Amino acid sequence: MPLPLKNGYNFNYARIWHPPFFEMNAAEAYTDFYGLSFLTSGDCLVYSTECTTILREGDMNFAPKYRYYRSSYISDRPREHIHLKFTDNMVAGLLPILGVDNFNDYFIDHPANIHLNSQEQEFVRSILSEIELEWNSYNEYSEILLKGLLHKLIIFCLKEHYIGEIEPMPDPQKNVCLFNAIEYIKAHLQESPSLKETADYANISASYLSKIFISHLHTPYSAFLLNEKILLAQKLLASSELTMEEIARQTGFSSNTYFSDCFKRVTGSTPLQFRRSYK
Repeated sequence: MPLPLKNGYNFNYARIWHPPFFEMNAAEAYTDFYGLSFLTSGDCLVYSTECTTILREGDMNFAPKYRYYRSSYISDRPREHIHLKFTDNMVAGLLPILGVDNFNDYFIDHPANIHLNSQEQEFVRSILSEIELEWNSYNEYSEILLKGLLHKLIIFCLKEHYIGEIEPMPDPQKNVCLFNAIEYIKAHLQESPSLKETADYANISASYLSKIFISHLHTPYSAFLLNEKILLAQKLLASSELTMEEIARQTGFSSNTYFSDCFKRVTGSTPLQFRRSYK
């Protein structure tokens, strides 16, 4: 799950390893930050609301804000990727160069997945090594230095403009229904909207909406709803002083105990452990 950035931070670096046959339980959202992932080994299949993409070793993937993703395996190889998260503040200086008002707009006309040859991969690895060193010795000057390295990395990758292996959506109307459903879910998490209630809002049948979630995100409606609740809970735990009971109520859980059980099942830690790690 793409965790929120720590308070006071506009950037995060992580090296993530997944065992063979690993797949995400449900589609997850990048909310108020962007993601940039470099696959250092292995391969995977990524589902999103826009397309289905195959990523292989040496591929760079940009995750715009407010997009949903779910990754799965396509072979028995373990996979490792270096993952960067960053806010608008970190890329504001790039916008005039890219000719857009915000970073998300760039990916309307350009691919978010970039295939790099071996020489380009070595250059990217060298930049990421500098980023890792700076991140591991973070101080009051690090954000300035990390911003420069991030700009260097992004400019190098985006100017390549390679087109990835993308499977177009078969039916644009399904996309509209899916976006409407997600909009309704996010606005009514506290009420735990049912599949039928969400389908009524999207003006389609419940069975059809269920099929759209499976075909586009390979995620059942119930799993998607739970993940949205946990994502909101993480943001509240990291950025507020609300009690566990208040957070459970705001995220649509019937009790604090049920909230804690679900949170630990999805994230691997209790809400209190998560809050402590972010404080």
